[in-house]
Amino acid sequence: MNTVYSPSIMEVRVRLMRNAGRWLTWNQKPREVTGQLMTSRVTKDDAVMAAISILHGPELYDPKIKAIGGNEMTIVGLERVDFCWCLQEWKCEILKL
Repeated sequence: MNTVYSPSIMEVRVRLMRNAGRWLTWNQKPREVTGQLMTSRVTKDDAVMAAISILHGPELYDPKIKAIGGNEMTIVGLERVDFCWCLQEWKCEILKL
């Protein structure tokens, strides 16, 4: 995997709103990760695509901003679960630019 990171880094708190592509139920607490949000271009399955990741945490491939307002944004993309591509949605709270 060839990864090139860009200098655009911000500190965020991310809540993962899906589990293997399925919405969490009303009584499930989303997994939270806090760290630096980084952008990159990666090669996966012989395709080059954009990706965002939390340093030493989850990666989201082919990300699209769904909503943005104040210090929060919602990003939708794909994650790799075992050998499958699954839809994932991140609720990001921007802590520091």
